[in-house]
Amino acid sequence: MAPRTQQQIDTLETALAELRERLDTLEARVASDSAAGELGPPARSLRRASARRASRRRAQARALQTDERAAVLAYLAAHPGSTAGELAKALDMERSIVSSRITQLVRLGEVAKLERGYAAKP
Repeated sequence: MAPRTQQQIDTLETALAELRERLDTLEARVASDSAAGELGPPARSLRRASARRASRRRAQARALQTDERAAVLAYLAAHPGSTAGELAKALDMERSIVSSRITQLVRLGEVAKLERGYAAKP
């Protein structure tokens, strides 16, 4: 066997021995914790993990909202008097989403409701 190969084998065997020692230490700690009645992390940590995932999903949804908002404003600037249905078709979005965005924009004062349809305010 080549000396370099033997050196790599020796290094890996040393690392394996260290890992086995660490594993034995951890197993002993788990055994003592289970004897003391402290099994696993508290249930709260599971709730927190799912809350973090939900928070990430909400953040992604908010990021998409700004794109939808910008698309709605741009379309209304180019096509004043458009209805929610027309916007939905033109932007290839759900009508309910477009309607929600328009309602928010009207409340914020960025869009004006016309007799028929909506228009972006300058």
